[in-house]
Amino acid sequence: MKNLLKVVLVFALAAGLTACKKNVKDDANADLTAGTGTEMVLEDSAVTESAVVPTQEIALGAVYFSLDKATLTPDARKIVEANAQAIKSAGAMASYRVIIEGNCDDRGTTSYNIVLGQKRADELKANYVRLGIPAANIETVSYGEEKPVCTEATQSCWAKNRRAETLLGVK
Repeated sequence: MKNLLKVVLVFALAAGLTACKKNVKDDANADLTAGTGTEMVLEDSAVTESAVVPTQEIALGAVYFSLDKATLTPDARKIVEANAQAIKSAGAMASYRVIIEGNCDDRGTTSYNIVLGQKRADELKANYVRLGIPAANIETVSYGEEKPVCTEATQSCWAKNRRAETLLGVK
């Protein structure tokens, strides 16, 4: 599996795939009315001028979460570990930036979903750091319910939207 990821990463880099992603700046205070009731301040997630400006963005494995959860399942941990290996391989070849996008299904309030999406992104970041990816190379952003991959009102569709996506920007 590790070798397959390396081959895919090298192939993607060699092929010169380019993608355009819009960075969204979330700067809000949100009240977790359905959770602990504590107020959380979201960090500014815009990429700074001094950051590596990616010439390519490669989507790595998406990590899925249970309803109202931001903790990783054993299967999700395997995806995070494979993603970390791909990031380390890319880092050996070029400058890179990791962007983690937290997402939710459309149930719950907008502010709740923004906070939950941020918790999901932060959980991935903490695990990448634990696996040796420098925190300075990782940005997080929460889209809440704003970037669904499925729009049907079904359990299977909602499950697809409860995710965190990792984008590897290489230069």
